[in-house]
Amino acid sequence: MITRQAESRNSPVPNTERLLTLKEAAEVLRFHPRTVREYIRRGELKGHLIGSRWRFRQTDLDSFVEKAPTGWQWDQRSGDGK
Repeated sequence: MITRQAESRNSPVPNTERLLTLKEAAEVLRFHPRTVREYIRRGELKGHLIGSRWRFRQTDLDSFVEKAPTGWQWDQRSGDGK
């Protein structure tokens, strides 16, 4: 018999980590959601399909950004030029 505590230890995602939706991940990365799905399809971004919805760990998004080509601009300002 597997206890609830054992199940949580074997879980790939810690219980304390909030999963981001596709829309939230796109906002963090400043991409369109279609672009995020394309990076998943190409294997460049790790996402988890739960039911029929994509979910993302913040650590996976951070890893994606760290591996990004050096020419990419990860400016903290908004994209509207302000």
